[in-house]
Amino acid sequence: MKPRSWAVFIGVAALLAITFVVGRTGPTLADAAARDTSVTVSQGTGSAAGPAGSALVSAAHPAPPKRVGHGPKLPRGARRLGALAAGTKIKVDVMLAPSSSAALADYAANVSSPGNALYHHYLTVSQFAATFGPSAAAISTVKASLRADGLTPGPLSANHLTLPVTATAKQFAGAFSIGFDQYRLSGGRIAFANTTAPLFQGAAAQYVSTVVGLDTLATPQPIGPAQTAKHLVTGVSPHVVTGGPQPCSTIAGLPASVGVYTADQLASAYNFSGLYGAGDEGAGVSVALVEFEPNLTSDIAAYQACYGTSTTVNYVPVDGGAGSGPGVGEAAADIEDIIGLAPKATIDVYQAPPPVNGLITGAEVLDEYNAVVQSHAQVISTSWGFCEAGISSPLVIAENTIFQEAAAQGQSVFAASGDDGSTDCESALNVDDPASQPEVTGVGGTSLTSVSPLAQTAWNNSPVSRANGGGASGGGISAFNAMPSYQSSAAAALNVINPNSSGSPCGASSGSYCREVPDVSASADIQHGYVTYLTGAQEAGWYALGGTSLAAPLWAAFTALTDASSTCAGTAIGFANPLLYRAAAANYGANFSDITSGNNDYTPDGYIGGLYPARTGYDMATGLGSPNGANLARALCTKGGAANTVTVTNPGSQTTTVGATVSLQTAATDSGGASLTFSATGLPPGLSISAAGLISGSPSAAGTYPVTLTATDTTNASGSATFTFTVNKAAQSISFTPPDYGDGGRVRDPDRHRRRLREPGDVLS
Repeated sequence: MKPRSWAVFIGVAALLAITFVVGRTGPTLADAAARDTSVTVSQGTGSAAGPAGSALVSAAHPAPPKRVGHGPKLPRGARRLGALAAGTKIKVDVMLAPSSSAALADYAANVSSPGNALYHHYLTVSQFAATFGPSAAAISTVKASLRADGLTPGPLSANHLTLPVTATAKQFAGAFSIGFDQYRLSGGRIAFANTTAPLFQGAAAQYVSTVVGLDTLATPQPIGPAQTAKHLVTGVSPHVVTGGPQPCSTIAGLPASVGVYTADQLASAYNFSGLYGAGDEGAGVSVALVEFEPNLTSDIAAYQACYGTSTTVNYVPVDGGAGSGPGVGEAAADIEDIIGLAPKATIDVYQAPPPVNGLITGAEVLDEYNAVVQSHAQVISTSWGFCEAGISSPLVIAENTIFQEAAAQGQSVFAASGDDGSTDCESALNVDDPASQPEVTGVGGTSLTSVSPLAQTAWNNSPVSRANGGGASGGGISAFNAMPSYQSSAAAALNVINPNSSGSPCGASSGSYCREVPDVSASADIQHGYVTYLTGAQEAGWYALGGTSLAAPLWAAFTALTDASSTCAGTAIGFANPLLYRAAAANYGANFSDITSGNNDYTPDGYIGGLYPARTGYDMATGLGSPNGANLARALCTKGGAANTVTVTNPGSQTTTVGATVSLQTAATDSGGASLTFSATGLPPGLSISAAGLISGSPSAAGTYPVTLTATDTTNASGSATFTFTVNKAAQSISFTPPDYGDGGRVRDPDRHRRRLREPGDVLS
């Protein structure tokens, strides 16, 4: 696991009976534990039945033992060194299957979807456990199986999904009928891995989703400072008045030549001023930070003293905590990022043990995510993760369930997308987990070259190496996760499905695609970094930091401001992605700043295939773009997130004649300002309607036609009006040809002709 290159220095009972009706598309995770690293984590629709094979087995006919999943996939270049020492202590998490994986997936989607009957019907942790946790009998069965195999399960997690177990390699080998080998990985790190999937007694296997922590293959070393830290040159130029926190004169308005930004400048760039002006600084909202290292409280105190803030910062140890010391600076940077942008939010810093010899096990990661998701936090931010090529399916499966829980509970989760562009590891196309998880908002990076006027490109410092301050916005296509509905159903104008989209990496079904990352972005270029106070390699002081690991907490701070805004009226926006893509479709230019130049092909990684270019709308370098803060907050909260309303102006009854030229412009309005497409049924033959609502043509048949006029916006909201269109026959023409009485066609007796016309029964011919 690595901090998303945190920085490079430059200087509910009623709900239990609800039927889950509006679901997600694609396969589910019900049998994902039986698949290897190619498992596709999808949004799915299914019945409320339990996991496959969940029928209880009679004592007279016990089910045979069964392996859960497969052994881990070894990374390229791994070399076996021999068996792992029998006495090696290993901590694992036995992940229990939800009572219904399909129902959980549906609920996570429905509770986050505007217009759905379940929208914003968030669950508490205890309600989640009662609704989606395994039954008491299932839990007892798994516990009994573990004890029978000589293992001692720890306390059940609050969500009823995780049983921790600590034992020696020898004990696990005997209990699960597996072996353990050691490997030297291509980077030189020593790791261990189980030789095959764990074996469970038949009665218990049906209730186990996966076992996390049996290997350390998916444990990249954390990324520390890429070069020797140096202090910033400070100045006393005027700061930017935003209505929010203002820096002290020591760092206020750093000279343009320094090219880095204080919190007020970042708030100005992303239009947080409108929120501050309404008295909104995030009060009442809790932001949880995922950390795997300690930080110095003195650094946080120095930052708050400069900005005049008094943000509450709490530390929550996980698995014994992170110890003491400055760490590599990730935790301090994340905390200060939130303080400078949402100073009245409460920050809860969850700190698990830091890597030992470069290792963080999957169980420690799962424990950390379990802790933050089972907290009271409305917003969660993580700047740590794995590249997908280095992670195995057990952790992916476990994370997917935990983040679905977060969505069901109304929690917004943001994750840095990585700092190695389109090639996160192994010099091949890769994306980062958990940013690639369907219920997580992946945050990419931009190069913020100017605050006023706002100017950004896709962050890419090629050909500068990481050691010298390089990096690029992580993004691309997930190899684990199918494309979620908020992407596959996004407005065509957003270009989410584009020439670079693919269903191959994740093995999506024919005609479908894989999850694309990131979803959004913000400033991350280390050349235009965040001014942060920390104790660096030289001494305590002000430094500039960069990376998507700073962009993720920026979005978390923005979400805290949004949740605290009067427009949201005390209701958290929850899982943000469905709302973000909806807001982009409704009024892209007002809600986002589009990044249309650059790419994230980070050339120092050695990949020569290019990708991915920034383009109009969505792209896999910068996602939907950066936030237009005050505007986007209103869009995310308007009417509690209810669907747009389309009102069609009734043109009234219309009358024309056969063959006449018709040109009738119809009209409609959209509550969200989204663009509209018109259609009509029942039009007279010969008439048609354009997408812009113009009815035109020449009717060819007389009659009275009931017409239904419909306008549909880019979020699929629609409205209709019905009117009649009457087409009359064309006026008949009368012609007169005098009778021919001979004499060359001349009328000999005009008076006779006139007399005949007066006689009854005479007809004109």
